[in-house]
Amino acid sequence: GYFSSIAKRRGVTINQAAKATPARWMLVLSLMASLLGTLPWYVRGNWALLFLTPPLAWVCGANYWHDGLHFGLSTDWRINAWLPYLFPFFSSPWMWYHEHVIGHHAYPNVDHKDPDLAHAPQLMREHNSIKWKPMHEGQARWHRVLFVWSVAVGIGLSLLNDVKANLKLSYNNVVPCASLSRPRITVHILGRMVYIFLMHVWPFFALPLWKAVIWATVPGILLSVCFMVNTQINHLTNECAHASDDTNFYKHQVVTSQNFGNGSLFCYYFSGGLNYQIEHHLFPNVNHCHLPELAKGVKRICERHGVPYHHAAGYRDAMERHVAHTVEMERKPVS
Repeated sequence: GYFSSIAKRRGVTINQAAKATPARWMLVLSLMASLLGTLPWYVRGNWALLFLTPPLAWVCGANYWHDGLHFGLSTDWRINAWLPYLFPFFSSPWMWYHEHVIGHHAYPNVDHKDPDLAHAPQLMREHNSIKWKPMHEGQARWHRVLFVWSVAVGIGLSLLNDVKANLKLSYNNVVPCASLSRPRITVHILGRMVYIFLMHVWPFFALPLWKAVIWATVPGILLSVCFMVNTQINHLTNECAHASDDTNFYKHQVVTSQNFGNGSLFCYYFSGGLNYQIEHHLFPNVNHCHLPELAKGVKRICERHGVPYHHAAGYRDAMERHVAHTVEMERKPVS
């Protein structure tokens, strides 16, 4: 098989073969070095890097952070556990385990079990489990979507959801959270304070006030939009959002997911491999560098058994499908 041949060629176990390859590690380290290389000019207020550093930060994080929290970087748990803390800008890793690894991956698009269906029900309705309200009318307008996508990470995932989950011991009221000991919660709060300083406070110590306001807001917006572009198109479409299969866990993972831009190097690297969402949900602890090869067999198996294999041609096609779904969900249901 695929992993057996890699294990034999590299002289490692099959489990080790499923993690990041040497080439993948070179990519991750190169992205980290590139990101760090921009920082001296970024913190001095270079206008070009205001718009280049945040997307580069997204690409860097997307190509290792997600894999690490799925235990897909290495067979050494310490590498998977600690490396994501070098880049805690999408979410606290502790909260990500609850929201994404435990909640979303176990119950993708399942009412009242997938926490991703109810991040901001006051603003957006993307699933029938969210009760329709008049405020959902017009939710697909570009300015509404841009606003939600601009604050989703910096205010939503990184702060509000974090605070609510630790106070209520439940992530979005569907995933129970363990109560942290006093030392752990202290360290967690300090980590979130460091996040706030790195994203929003330091510019006021290094730049003129008018420029500090820009540096304290625009990078977070760009990072958030990059995150949302690459995550909302994977499950929230008319074909996937309400698909389900109660009889087969793996079939459910397939029919509720959508790939996009398979074969496109840009889609692959810019999304960190999230464009192979079906394969990622089937093999969450396998590093994304292996998913393009696995996709060939998965697609053949789905075709053989008549299982829908959702695939968009690229970002544009995927976005059009997502917007069509958002438009559909803004309409008041017929009672």
